[in-house]
Amino acid sequence: MVGKTLGKIAVAAAVAMLISACGASRLGPQDKIAVVNWEKAVGGHPQYGKLKQGEGVLKDLLGKRQGQEKLAQAQLGSLNKLRNLRQLSEQSYLTADFNTRMVEQREIENKKLQSFIAAAEKEAAEQLAPRKKEIEDSYQLKIFNLRALLESIRLKPDERKALQQELEQAQHERGSRVMELELEKQALVDAKVKPYAAQMQARMAEAAAAYRSKMQAQLSDKDDRDKELMSAAPKALQNALAIMDREIAKQQDKNDRLKQQINKDIESQAVRLAHERGYTIVFNQYKVNLKAEDITDLVISNLNKQ
Repeated sequence: MVGKTLGKIAVAAAVAMLISACGASRLGPQDKIAVVNWEKAVGGHPQYGKLKQGEGVLKDLLGKRQGQEKLAQAQLGSLNKLRNLRQLSEQSYLTADFNTRMVEQREIENKKLQSFIAAAEKEAAEQLAPRKKEIEDSYQLKIFNLRALLESIRLKPDERKALQQELEQAQHERGSRVMELELEKQALVDAKVKPYAAQMQARMAEAAAAYRSKMQAQLSDKDDRDKELMSAAPKALQNALAIMDREIAKQQDKNDRLKQQINKDIESQAVRLAHERGYTIVFNQYKVNLKAEDITDLVISNLNKQ
C-alpha cells in the first residue's frame, strides 16, 4: 500500500515533467500516451525480493513484540496473584504465631498470678490466725459441754430440745464469726491481688502490642520488597520493548528507504522511456477513455539490465 502511494506521487511528478517538456497542457490525437502498472513494476524490480524479505522481518518483529508484551502482562498478573497469596499466607502464619505467643504469655502470667494469690492467702491467713483461734477457743468448751450433756444425761424431751437448740445456736454463732473472718481474709487477698492482676493485664497488653508491632514490621518489610520487585518488572518490560521498538523502527526505516529507491528507479525508467519514445504523458494505471501503450515490461527489463 505504501509502495503504491509513493508510486502515485512519483508518476504525478513524472507527468508534470513530460507535459512541460512537450509544451502541451491538453492531450490531442497526436499525443502518445503510456501506462505503467506500478504494482507489477514494483514486483519486477531486482530489489523486490529484498523488500519482501525486509517486510517479513518487520512482520516477524512486530509479532514477537506483541507476543512479548502479552507474555509479560500475563507474567505480571501471575506475579501479582502470587504476591497476594504470599501476603495472605504470611499474614495467616504471623497471626497464628501471634496467638501462640499470647497463649504462652498468658500461661506464664497465670502461673505467676496463682503463686501470688497463694502467697497473699497465706499471709492473710497468718494475719488472722490469732483471731480465728480466739473464736475457736471461745466456742470449743461450750460446744463440747453441750454435746456431753446431750449424750450422757437422761433428759426430758423439753430439756433435750432446749440443749439441742443451744448447741445449734452456738455452732451457728461460731460459723458466722468464722465466715466473717473468711470474708475479711478474702478482702485482704483481693486488696493485694487486684493491683497485681491489673499489672498483669498491662504486661499482657504491652506484650501484645510489641508482638503486633513486630508482625506489622515483618509484613511491611516483605511488602516493600514485593513492591520493589513489582515496580522493577514493568521497567524491565519497558526496557525490553524499547529495544524491540528500536529494532522495529530501524527495519521500518530500512524498508521505507528501499521502497523509495524502488519507486525512484521505476519513475526514472518511466521518464527515460517517455523522452526516448516521445510519450506526452505516462499514467500509473489504465484510463478507460484513453488508448495507452503499456510499457511496464519494458520498465522492468530496463531495471533488471541496470
